[in-house]
Amino acid sequence: MLGSCAIPVLIMASMPMAPASAPAAPASMPAAPGPVRVLTIEGESIDAAWSGVDAAGAILFERNGRTMRLPPSRLMTVSWVDARPVDAPTTLPATVYLADGSRLHARVTGGDARHIEIKTAPVARLQIPLDRLAAIRFSHRRHAAAREAFDRALVRRDPSQDVLLVVREDRVGVLRGVTESLCPDGGAFKWRGRGVPIDPEKTYGLVLAAGVHREPVPRAVCELRDGSAWGGRITGGNAGEIELELTVGRTIKVRVAELSEIRFHSDRVVFLSDLQPAAYEFEPFATTRWPYRRNRSTANRPMRIGNQVFDRGIGMHSKATLTYELPDRFTHLAAVIGIDEAVGPLGNAVFQVIADGEEVFDSGPVTGRDDARAILVPIGGAEKLQLVVDFGEDLDIGDQADWGNARLIKPPPGKENLKPRMDAARVP
Repeated sequence: MLGSCAIPVLIMASMPMAPASAPAAPASMPAAPGPVRVLTIEGESIDAAWSGVDAAGAILFERNGRTMRLPPSRLMTVSWVDARPVDAPTTLPATVYLADGSRLHARVTGGDARHIEIKTAPVARLQIPLDRLAAIRFSHRRHAAAREAFDRALVRRDPSQDVLLVVREDRVGVLRGVTESLCPDGGAFKWRGRGVPIDPEKTYGLVLAAGVHREPVPRAVCELRDGSAWGGRITGGNAGEIELELTVGRTIKVRVAELSEIRFHSDRVVFLSDLQPAAYEFEPFATTRWPYRRNRSTANRPMRIGNQVFDRGIGMHSKATLTYELPDRFTHLAAVIGIDEAVGPLGNAVFQVIADGEEVFDSGPVTGRDDARAILVPIGGAEKLQLVVDFGEDLDIGDQADWGNARLIKPPPGKENLKPRMDAARVP
């Protein structure tokens, strides 16, 4: 949070800027887009080829010689099957995180009392209001402890204090205070009443206070192969590029060949990790009491089942019950279930879903040797929903259970009165 007397003057780039209409792309990028895997909000997986965007905003795909049209409200992700990661451009040493979830490789080139200005690969000059800025990571250098502390501070942004992460002799210092200024040499930070210089050579990152500004939710987040992510609304496009109107008000063009995934936001979907549970009950097999986690495994690690990584979801351990009082009438619960990869082949647990006191799903034994399993469970407009992870056949050893991308689904507009059969849980 910048102090009231702060005048942000940010690191000036000495290199000449390319025209905004000429996006840069690594030479190794393929000339044409490859096949995609489409995941609908109901969990249906479709293999196709990206074709473009029609005048009404629907996404077009080619499948078996025919054009398939899907509105963004039905989509969860579109992933490019052949996409391979590439390194971030060395000319863009910082990573700028926006409050809407965007993550931009950048060089900060200027600013004033209310904005910063950055240079990125898709657009050479982008102005961002300071209240839309979440954090800056000053370099791409690897430092496991600093990265973990930075990610933790970013996920749990303090509402009133900034967090400065300083690396000295391989140790990470976490300072909480107020960013007073940003300047060509880094800037100044006030910690416990005294000034601390922000030295980009020694500072790993800066996480700004969350404040009271409510950030608009991007309708789509475009993940690029270089690890950056751009949030906004898809307004057009063809087989070769996408037009994306950013939440900060600028429209850019993204080459399809640079994409690895697009994540869509649908008003029909609510992720369980965004809801506060009404109750959490845990029955230990021995003495260890495991918490539940939002968007992390119960051991507080990134959530992973086999080779699938989930940014959203619920992590639990046997035996546990999470109870939700649902804010709306939802027809289905969808998720990908499995034992977290961190415990290897260990784990043997049972996943259950209870809607208004009635069991509507039982997975049977799920072990650490099993593949991730997508489920779509009808919950019939229930007012109370419970997720249960019960003991399996091997005590509670390794029972770190993940509900990846656990989400509630509303019916399409005009079909709100349809009540699904409660005995029709689908387990692909």
